[in-house]
Amino acid sequence: MKRIAVDLTPLLPGGDNGGAKPLAIELLRRMAAARPQCELTLLTNEKSHAELALLDAPHVRRLCVSRPENAPTVARRRALQIRALLLKLLPESAVRRIGEWYAGRADEPPPPTPLLRQIQADLLFCPFTGALFYDPAVPLVSLVHDLQYLYYPEFFDPADRAERDRHFRQVCRVAARVVCVSGFTRASVLEKSDLPGERVIAIPSAPQKRLGPLPDGRGPESGGAERRGRYLLYPANFWRHKNHEMLLIAFGMYRAAHPPSDLKLVLTGAPSPRRDELIEAARRMGLSAWVDFPGYLPEREFAALLAGCQAMIFPSLFEGFGMPVAEAMAAGIPVLASDRTSLPEIAGDGALLFDPRRPDAIVAAIERLESDPAVRAGLIERGRRRAAEFQTPEQWAARFWEVFADAIERPLERAAGVYGVFPDSWTGDRITVVYGAGATPRRLAVTLLAPQWLPSKTIAIQTPRETHRIPRGERKTIALDLPAKAGAIELLCSPVFHPGGGDHRALGCMLEAAEIEGTPLPREVHAA
Repeated sequence: MKRIAVDLTPLLPGGDNGGAKPLAIELLRRMAAARPQCELTLLTNEKSHAELALLDAPHVRRLCVSRPENAPTVARRRALQIRALLLKLLPESAVRRIGEWYAGRADEPPPPTPLLRQIQADLLFCPFTGALFYDPAVPLVSLVHDLQYLYYPEFFDPADRAERDRHFRQVCRVAARVVCVSGFTRASVLEKSDLPGERVIAIPSAPQKRLGPLPDGRGPESGGAERRGRYLLYPANFWRHKNHEMLLIAFGMYRAAHPPSDLKLVLTGAPSPRRDELIEAARRMGLSAWVDFPGYLPEREFAALLAGCQAMIFPSLFEGFGMPVAEAMAAGIPVLASDRTSLPEIAGDGALLFDPRRPDAIVAAIERLESDPAVRAGLIERGRRRAAEFQTPEQWAARFWEVFADAIERPLERAAGVYGVFPDSWTGDRITVVYGAGATPRRLAVTLLAPQWLPSKTIAIQTPRETHRIPRGERKTIALDLPAKAGAIELLCSPVFHPGGGDHRALGCMLEAAEIEGTPLPREVHAA
């Protein structure tokens, strides 16, 4: 392995990615330290490109590519810059006519080389699941944090749910290896897909010791914690599955049952409309003096807050791993946690578990911690012992390197067929045709239809060698010569459109037929 491309374009500034962001950054830092002979090329977007400068090293470089629909290749980025310059000098109508004239030239050059081949990547790693820059010529490894959208669809709006499913189904089709952050997530992936077990690997995340040594039992900036007094800490963005409403109800019940208690509740997380709703809910419940919302905190401030808390309370309904629980145990902080999804696997006997759907169960856990010093001492001891069982960050990074090497040495072997077509024959933004070995010469023929009512006048189909255009209301058969050895060809379709009316798919055109020398290829369809 000489160069690994890492797709960080889904990464957002601040805390909007939740725990997936610090996990990805720490993993890349550890991987770079372990293999200085291999270059990591980080594909970034404009919003977070500068923030990722902390990863820069002689063998780690950032390449700002935005998103593939805007700038899939370096050449495309240059074309957009030229167009922006022309728009400053000429009317938009003139620029459009120039573009149409250029597109219609008989001697139009072939499309630019796909990005991963431009940078000569040996493998693409996607730590946020979606394979936005997938290239059939480059092995892909994707990291899956959870499949919550399939278990709690009501927590997602339809468009978000459709996008998550599109990314997951694509990864299931094209990834050489799918890495899961826990055994629970691996079991979920196997349950919700037809992937063979050998392609799905669980690599439990390694807790990071963000606090460092604490000889006096306090954090590096404990003053902020001391000013808050005694408190329970819940570090989580204000997403619905984090179950903040039930925690507020339970904490209100605890306060009502124990008026003399000085125990407070601190809820960290990125600002959002739901955070504002919860602040208002706490006010209406008479808890404003007892519940603190400090927002998204830098790592050092969060470390101090964690060091000063009485316990971490974690009532989440769904977790792929639950890193805050593992970090708290490693730091010697008592943990009260939900007994759902991955959390029993991660916590073992190192946390006091409760049913997160029952506020009385949450209250009972708080009361046990507050009333019995032996419970607190036991949680600290068992939590540290459980945290010591996790792999070290160095071992964690080494496991990923092993998976990468295996994916390159034993790439995905897919059955011949057409991948990426919906059951009603509509394509998305790409079609992948997989073919087996055979005699030459032989030709692949793909027939596509651009229905009369498409929003765009023309559909462009980009093949590895040229771009074909299908006018609205017409069909076209695209013929491609195939080599003797097995392989795959990807056809990119643009523009795509959203049909609306409850259909949240991004559609291109319709596939009427795909065959090699008259023999039809089977289709593996998208989930609709």
